[in-house]
Amino acid sequence: MATKALKLYARDGDDMAVLSACLQDGVAQLGDMTFIQEERRFVMLVNRYCWEQETPMRVRAALQVSGVETIQQRQLNLTRRDGIVSVLAAQFEPKQSPSGVIQLVFSGGGEIRLEVEACEAILEDVTAPWAARSRPDHAIDTE
Repeated sequence: MATKALKLYARDGDDMAVLSACLQDGVAQLGDMTFIQEERRFVMLVNRYCWEQETPMRVRAALQVSGVETIQQRQLNLTRRDGIVSVLAAQFEPKQSPSGVIQLVFSGGGEIRLEVEACEAILEDVTAPWAARSRPDHAIDTE
């Protein structure tokens, strides 16, 4: 069964919520994240879980954020380039229009904050999908 590669653009908070849903449970290696200062671009490669498929699948995808003015990180050991993180969410918090902050949240409390001149993000599948071992499962605390 052939699947169509995903390519999403986020220009505001609502768009970023859709992009975030597609990134949820993606797995990334710290060495596959970079800030290209001269282009003011942040790029992250992630093995994205294909929530849009019925069969458990993953695909290699690239997240690009343009117009990055500053970048901050919290609780990520970026010197461990082989370190693995799981993506929980991507959010856009507007400041003085059109600027704002794109926040990438990872399991274990890790976070990357990108101060941007405007919300400009692209999530694009860059390989064919492959079978995943299982579907991500999240225990819900009901207490």
